Amino acid sequence: MDRRQRRAQVHDALLADPFVTDRELARKLAVSVQTIRLDRLALGIPEMRVRALDVAERAYGSARLLTARQVFGELVDLEPGDQAISRIATSRELAFSGTDEVQGHYLYAQAESLALAVVDLDQPKIALARVKFRRGVQVGETLIAKAQVIRRSPGRQVVLALVRAGGDEVFRGKFEVLAGGA
Repeated sequence: MDRRQRRAQVHDALLADPFVTDRELARKLAVSVQTIRLDRLALGIPEMRVRALDVAERAYGSARLLTARQVFGELVDLEPGDQAISRIATSRELAFSGTDEVQGHYLYAQAESLALAVVDLDQPKIALARVKFRRGVQVGETLIAKAQVIRRSPGRQVVLALVRAGGDEVFRGKFEVLAGGA
């Protein structure tokens, strides 16, 4: 198939399912992932993460997306009311002066902002946080945070947020999140 036909198929596939990944499209059309990325770029179609945020904005309103955009780090996945994942590639700017150790408040910020993004409450705010720092993080390590709603009651949700680096759990936080009016 020629480029024009392939791009038409890419366009149609992404209209039908905005959550399809470049890898899935590449497999389906028997081309490389790089070819799919170039086709998306030529068609003006953003990457899956941006498409997912757009769908979330339409489904949950601009207030929900505003919260998602306030996540400290790169939002990788968001299922409002259930779970969310973010990532941070650490750099020297996050370290204590003269060392290679990342400052702990960045781990807290990643976990706390993800906890606020994942709940399905209006104007969420942290009411209580119980946190544990497991080990220091060195510049160059990638932080992967996962937040999951573990309990709900009217106007209140409890979120467990774990941050991992190099396969190790480096931070654990349990956040009680209340609706803004509560």
